[in-house]
Formats: sequence, C-alpha cells, structure tokens
Amino acid sequence: MAIKPIFESVDELKKTIENLSIGALVEELAAPKPPLLLDIREIQEQVDLGTIPSAIHTPRGMLEFWADPASPYFRNYFSEEQRTIVFCAGGGRSAFAAKALIDMGYRDVAHLEEGFTGWAKAGQPIEETASRSKWMRKPEDTRPAVWVGHLSMTVPDPDASKAFFVAAGMRDVSPGSDIAILELRGGTHLILSKGNPNGDLHAPFDLMVDDVDTSHAAFTKLGLEPSSITEARFHRSFNLQEPGRHTIVVHSSHVEGVV
Repeated sequence: MAIKPIFESVDELKKTIENLSIGALVEELAAPKPPLLLDIREIQEQVDLGTIPSAIHTPRGMLEFWADPASPYFRNYFSEEQRTIVFCAGGGRSAFAAKALIDMGYRDVAHLEEGFTGWAKAGQPIEETASRSKWMRKPEDTRPAVWVGHLSMTVPDPDASKAFFVAAGMRDVSPGSDIAILELRGGTHLILSKGNPNGDLHAPFDLMVDDVDTSHAAFTKLGLEPSSITEARFHRSFNLQEPGRHTIVVHSSHVEGVV
C-alpha cells in the first residue's frame, strides 16, 4: 500500500475547516472580544522566531489533552463556545489541529492558513519570547577546544600534600591507591606521587583565583601561611608552600574585579 502524501491530506482537511487569512485575523484580534489564539508550534520555533501577540503556546502534541475538560492536563482557557484560532508555521499542522478541536466538540474553530511564516512576511507585529523562556538556546561556546588534563608532582607524603591542597580549594577524587588525585576548576587533575622531589622545588603549575585578597585571607585563616601579596603588570600574586616543600604561585584571575 502506497503512503498517502501528507499535503494531500492537508488539502482535503482545508475543505472541511475555516481557513483564515492574515487580514481577517488582524481584524478579529482588534475586536472588543478577541478570539483565543493558540500557537501550536514546537517550543524552539517560538523561542527562535517569536510569536503573534496574545497567542498562547499550546504544542500540537498536547492540544487534545489540554483541551479536554475531563483530562488531568486540562487548561482552563479553553471553552467550548469561545472562538478559537490555531496557527503553526505554514498552515499544515494547524489544519490537523483545527479539525481535532472540531471533532472534540469545539464549535467555533479556524486556523491561520498562511501560518506564522505568512504573518511575519506580511510585516505584522511579532512578540519576542526568547528573553523570558527557559528554553532559550545557549550561546555558542567560544572557549578553547582543549585544556590541561593532568599535572604531576612528586612529594614525600602524598596524604599531607593532599590535605594541604584540599584546604586550598581543590576537590579530592583519589581512587584510594598510593597516589592522591585532586581536581581543579575546569576538570584538570593534580596527581601526587610518593617520592623525593628532584632539585627544582617550584611547582610545575600555578593557581588562579577570582579574588586574591579574599583567598589570601582565607588561606591565612587556614594556617597555610601565604606570603605577602605582590603587584605585577598583569597579576597580583602570592606564594604558598605545600608540605612537600614545593612553592606554588597563586595569581589573580584576568577577570578579577569583573565577575
């Protein structure tokens, strides 16, 4: 059996329902008693493109459930006698929606034949919805595509150094083995292995904080003995020394004072 073309069904439906023009809808919306206007498009269509002023978003998939007074999902803005107009993007889905409401028993139903697309092309008013919608699309992520995954440092006592770094604000994600793993903001892991540091006791990394003064005061209160804060061209900073005697520089973030 061949699949019946969907737009053939749409054309057939349009012969059985009221097909409203844009001009006619404008007149009805300006009347003393305007109709119930339902936007049956998907939520993202409404968020991205806006909607017709005064329209209530009623997604096509929920229309019958919201329109049925006996349904637990009933919306009380539906009324059997009220003039009801539905619209989608181009008049296809709305034809099915109008027929569904009529079949349910709604007496005065029409659909906007040219849909929201025709409304917009005609230069009619459009209500912006993105700013108040929790479904607003997230802006494109402009962060770099890569980041530092792991740092490694050899210390005499991983447990002592781990306690130090936890106090400094890292998260302990150690698996319970003979190494310690600490997580920094952004997901980077600091791995502490037992052993004697070789020569250079400067840590192979530095740390950044949002507020140098607040962090310095907090570290002092925790007994981490930070050095005095120094001023430089791009960063304000101070030093910490962890139990394995590595010196760690703590810098101001590039956004300090902005966020």
